[in-house]
Amino acid sequence: MTRQEILENLKEILMDADERGSELVDKVSEQSRLTEDLGLSSVNMLYMIIATEEVFDIRFDDVGVNEFQTVGDVMDYIEGKLA
Repeated sequence: MTRQEILENLKEILMDADERGSELVDKVSEQSRLTEDLGLSSVNMLYMIIATEEVFDIRFDDVGVNEFQTVGDVMDYIEGKLA
């Protein structure tokens, strides 16, 4: 899976995780900070983690949600799990 495919899947997850939907996704890039730029709450973050586990068939078993600062951080973790 390419980084672009991972990003597109994450955009879909984020659109479902937040009531702002497409307005939020329009701003998403690898450099987007999850809380500062995208305004994700802890509930949104938890939903994102659960949905990401399901979509990518991975487990976030060795990290906490607060360890991810940017969308790129999440993408790096997913890539590492898929490798």
